[in-house]
Amino acid sequence: MIVFYIILIVLAAFPLALTLWRMQVAAKIKKNGVYTHAVIIHINTLRTRPGGVIDILTLEYKDRATGHPYKGRATVTSQKYKVGDAMPLIYLPGTPSKYALDTKKAYWAVLIFCILLFLFVVFAVYKINGMVKSGQM
Repeated sequence: MIVFYIILIVLAAFPLALTLWRMQVAAKIKKNGVYTHAVIIHINTLRTRPGGVIDILTLEYKDRATGHPYKGRATVTSQKYKVGDAMPLIYLPGTPSKYALDTKKAYWAVLIFCILLFLFVVFAVYKINGMVKSGQM
């Protein structure tokens, strides 16, 4: 039974670890990167299950050192941008294909959700273990 508990906790910790890792990568790019503006060249609108709509933007930006164009993608709320609009972007000078958008609150909602999910699973494992030990299950 302990293996089952460990698997549940590891599965709940995975999204939390992934979010923290992505936040660190974005922070590293923002700290060491070159600030530029990307131009939106295409917008693909997708409908989500509960009735929401999101836009997937295709971005194009140029490396300042070489002038070589690079493409990127971003997901934003619908109708926020139009084709041809510019948005701030940061890329690593050594590897311009690694970029981050200059947003302030990109990962905080996801991080809070992942922490709550992890805490819920740990509490559920604790309660399930208590029920198994008392013979209720």
